[in-house]
Formats: sequence, structure tokens, C-alpha cells
Amino acid sequence: MASKARSTATRNAILEAAVEEFIERGFAGVRMEHVAKRAGYNKALVYRWFTDRETLFREALKRRFSQRAGLLDKLPQTLPEIFRWWSQQAASDQNFMRMILREALELREKEPVHAEFRREYYRRQIEILKSFQMKKRIGAEFDPEMLFLALLSVVTLTSALPQIVQLATGLRPEDKKFQRRWKAFLDTFAAHLL
Repeated sequence: MASKARSTATRNAILEAAVEEFIERGFAGVRMEHVAKRAGYNKALVYRWFTDRETLFREALKRRFSQRAGLLDKLPQTLPEIFRWWSQQAASDQNFMRMILREALELREKEPVHAEFRREYYRRQIEILKSFQMKKRIGAEFDPEMLFLALLSVVTLTSALPQIVQLATGLRPEDKKFQRRWKAFLDTFAAHLL
């Protein structure tokens, strides 16, 4: 059993190193030897787990989405709490957002990584919005899929584009003053969706 746990830890360390490399160097700039060095292993071990750069990218992103899917079971119950919670999740895992941006920039023509799983992941969130509509916590005039996209844009903005936050407000997203203002905005925004 210890051997399996060690193998899982090794694989995960390689995937986390790959995330850092893909973010830093872009898809074309990643070399297996760089990933191996960052993870603290040799290149042969990386190749044993992942045959090429594309497989490594796909598996790194797949792992991140699997981790995110587990968060859906922990969603708060009110819309303002959900907005704040998702915003905090995005801020606490900025590498997730950066990997999504890398995928969008570099693999535009291909099917998104882990597509069926991700469709279900997004569908679950859209169903939550529909349930809020049924409970009259969100106005019925909103198309749930379009609302999901709009809300995703709002809650991920501060972590995906921190430079715009700073230019627009003069504050960095991690500043307490900005966080108070952002929380107040999210609460007000949620209240106006009814």
C-alpha cells in the first residue's frame, strides 16, 4: 500500500510541476526535463508516467478539474455566499485559472481537455441556478446558461486579471480594502438578481 501511495504522490508532484511549467513557459516552451527538475525527479520517470507534452498537459488540467468538482458538494446555500465562495476559490487557486487561459490560448482548435467531465461539472452549476430560480431566489427572466457564464466571468475576474483590478481601482485584489469592496459588490449584485 505504501508503494501505491508513493506512486500517487510522485505522479501528483509531476503534474503540479507541469502546471507551473505550462503557466511559465507556455505549451510550446515546456520540456519534460524542466518538469522533471521542478518536480525533483529524473526525465525517465516523467516519460514513464506521461508519454509526451500533450498527455502531460491534459492530465495536469484533468487533475485540476477533478479537484474542483469536489468543491461543488461544499457550496454554500445562499447566492451571495456562493458568489463570495467561488470568488475566494478562484483567488486561492490562481494556477487553475492560468491553466484554463493557457488552454484557451494554445489549444483553440482542439476539443477542450476532459470535455465530457467538464460539461457535467458546468451542468451541475447551471442546475443549481435553475433550482434558485424555482425557489424564486433568482428572477425567472434569466437564461440559466447565460447567467452561469456571466457569473463565472464576475467571480473569476479578480484572479484571472488582477492587473485590470489594480488599474481600475488602484488596489490589488489581495488588499483588504479591495476585498471589503468586492464582498459588498457581490452581495449587492446577488440581491439584484431576484
